[in-house]
Amino acid sequence: MSAALQAQLLAGAPLLLTAAGIVLVMLLIAVQRDHRAIAQLTTLGFILAVGACLIPQPTVEITPLLVIDDYARFAMALFAAAGAITVLLVYGYLARHDGWREEMYLLLLLAVLGAMVLTAARHAATLLLGLETLGVALLGMVAYPLLRKRPLEAGIKYLMLSAASTATLLFGFALVYAATGSLQFDTLGALLAAGEGSDRAIAQTGLGLVWVGFAFKLSLVPFHLWTADVYEGAPAPVAGFLATVSKGAVAVVLLRWLDAASLAQTPMLTQALAALAIASIAVGNLAALQQNNVKRLLAYSSIAHFGYLLVPFLVGGDTAREAVLFYVAAYAVMTLGSFGAIAALSPGANAEDADHLYDYRGLFWRRPLVTSVFTPMLLAQAGIPLTVGFLAKFYILAAAVERHAWVLAVAVVLGSAVGLFYYLRLVVVQFLPRPGGMRPETVWSEITVARGVALALLLVALIVGGVWPQPLAGAVARALAALG
Repeated sequence: MSAALQAQLLAGAPLLLTAAGIVLVMLLIAVQRDHRAIAQLTTLGFILAVGACLIPQPTVEITPLLVIDDYARFAMALFAAAGAITVLLVYGYLARHDGWREEMYLLLLLAVLGAMVLTAARHAATLLLGLETLGVALLGMVAYPLLRKRPLEAGIKYLMLSAASTATLLFGFALVYAATGSLQFDTLGALLAAGEGSDRAIAQTGLGLVWVGFAFKLSLVPFHLWTADVYEGAPAPVAGFLATVSKGAVAVVLLRWLDAASLAQTPMLTQALAALAIASIAVGNLAALQQNNVKRLLAYSSIAHFGYLLVPFLVGGDTAREAVLFYVAAYAVMTLGSFGAIAALSPGANAEDADHLYDYRGLFWRRPLVTSVFTPMLLAQAGIPLTVGFLAKFYILAAAVERHAWVLAVAVVLGSAVGLFYYLRLVVVQFLPRPGGMRPETVWSEITVARGVALALLLVALIVGGVWPQPLAGAVARALAALG
């Protein structure tokens, strides 16, 4: 075996381990259905993938379509860790499911594999391949509880709008290719800059359509209407995975492809995206104020969060690039923890999730351990100090102020102030008395231990990332050094 092949196999180990997990899970399902064994195997696969990402390696080009560097390894480790946490939450959620349960883990592995391909993509072909692998798997995960109407409705909506966004992306890339003759990320920026006349107009139109497709995936206003319905209908652990891994992978691949120069060449597109960012912050926060359904509240808040995340894409610079990766990691912790708390309170796949505001009244007295996780997660999303969420928003503000983007900076500050109200509202409800009983409801079992481990790990990451951010900031800096 040549040294080059050995280097490629070692670099591609996270992808290979995840793919091997998919094959093994399929074989186990065919031979002997065992919910616990398959959940354990899936968790082991994700842990091995995270370990493979932590091995120091040089940048390796697998093919002209894929590159494995520190940037890809950082994102792969993050998404594999999110997959492992999701397994712990899904295990309890499906414990009493009437139908087959094991296929959920197969879909989860496929979704993470698609996200990993996205992080390593250096060509539009691999971008679309990863995006569709992720999207098709997520469709099955959203609609998994077939005996309930809401998940099926959410799955249909996600299918239709995901197909529309992918078609828009394809058409946009087709126009870009027609104008430049290339879809390779590292040459596309220079070709866009060199274009003249009609070719330049076609390229800019294509670039705009690509951004429209990504805006659907990130649920930016006005392409956000699917978000609340899908989050409400999807199982709580799946909604958390959708919010973090799916959107995070899109943000990561955007950062690899769209640098500040490519946006600076299209000032009209930059202005349009700035309007989208401000509208997303405003609409997301104002709509969340009116929600009594917790999952819909978190859905609208996610629209605002990705409005914040769009700001560093617009301002550019080293601080802005750091802000994007730091925010993706912080948002993954906060959102998985929030939806994990909802999953811990929900009866499972055969019944509706605990997503009404009244379900959380008196939660501190009934489920103090869940409250001790849910409350910090909500405060972190509001940007309260000593949490990783505060530093994530500080990064974004620093990037905007550094480039004197005062309008965007003010939008972030005002949006965070509005968000503080509805997050605190949900926190306060947990400490109010609930008529009909305030006795503790926790019953220890294998399921509650699995959920407890997942929530405890997320809480530790939330607090440690807020009071000792140097390890995460250092990992972000090393990842971005690979991009040059």
